[in-house]
Amino acid sequence: MWLKFLVTGTLALAAVPAVALPDRVPTPPAQPVRENPKPCQQGCLNPVEAVTYASYLGERAGVAGEFAMPVKAVGFEKDRLFLNSELDYRDRNCLTVVMPLSVAKIMAGGDDQETLRKYFGDRRVIVRGVAKQVRVNFLTDGKPSGKYYYQVHLPITSTRQLIRLPG
Repeated sequence: MWLKFLVTGTLALAAVPAVALPDRVPTPPAQPVRENPKPCQQGCLNPVEAVTYASYLGERAGVAGEFAMPVKAVGFEKDRLFLNSELDYRDRNCLTVVMPLSVAKIMAGGDDQETLRKYFGDRRVIVRGVAKQVRVNFLTDGKPSGKYYYQVHLPITSTRQLIRLPG
């Protein structure tokens, strides 16, 4: 704390004793860095929760998190693989993991459909990512018919985003 007083017409400062700071300020101990935290440590969303939240948000945003789901069906389209939480991918409660075939090939050790079905089918997976509602148009002669429905997709681009559970 400083006090001001007047000395011969000028302003001067006089020091009043203050609390002294310690010579060394202790630092908190370093925390270990975890490269791969255990899956679902914060809690995973199941497919119905993911679909419900994503549907509520619509096409505006997505639901970020970890998702635990059974793989009941495996589908293919061009250069993509689809892992569906329901047998019918059009089911309103179906959560669909979408991944490039190149990523699936790295994980399964091959890119033919039978190898991929055996590797991913009838398993449970944990997926980290953003589940988002997407519009799927019905096509007539390769052109949009004006009819559509919505699916909830969980796109992944890296093998680090998906953990295949044993059994």
